[in-house]
Amino acid sequence: MREVKKKKGILDDNTVITLENIEKLSQCFAQSALKSIKKYAYSATPKVERLQSLLRQDICYHKKLDTYSDAYDLVQEASLFLCKFIGHRLGELCKDSKSKSGKIDNLKNACLRVLQVYLRKELKFSNNTVDENECFEVIDERPIIQDKPDYTKVKEVLSKIIQNRFEYQIFEYYYNGVEPKLIAEFLGISVDKVYKRRRKFKDRYAMLYM
Repeated sequence: MREVKKKKGILDDNTVITLENIEKLSQCFAQSALKSIKKYAYSATPKVERLQSLLRQDICYHKKLDTYSDAYDLVQEASLFLCKFIGHRLGELCKDSKSKSGKIDNLKNACLRVLQVYLRKELKFSNNTVDENECFEVIDERPIIQDKPDYTKVKEVLSKIIQNRFEYQIFEYYYNGVEPKLIAEFLGISVDKVYKRRRKFKDRYAMLYM
């Protein structure tokens, strides 16, 4: 019986690493690493599932002013590794990375191994052998986009405490952890005005919901 090979999409061995696709590649590697770790990190399963959920949110729903979650650190780790191999194919050998058996990894498995080591340090569980091919099989076959969360109530609250576009800009910066001094600099206003607007947000919220 003829064996049918599963498609690996962007993580195919023949994929060339470029500046244009490196972010997408890194996101796929991050998802692969979490998938492989989840199979062996029994005690850390809730943490892994939380990271998977956060990563999906980062990839699917991230907006320009949003901050990334801790899960996106995996994507950045993958990008740092892949940046060293721009122009190379994922199936090429990486002489600096070897499996436990002493076999030299290709770039694809080497990148996954880097992320697995990073996750083990973060989650603090023992090292286990992982079937890399099994991890890569479903990356592009399973959609990562799930039902979008319902933010109707949040939008309703914001519409009542924010009255114009100017206030919304200030609120967005605050929400993303930007300091008042920088908000003032970005918007070309005084710091005092930023504090006054923030006070108004709190007063309106307290008046309506407290």
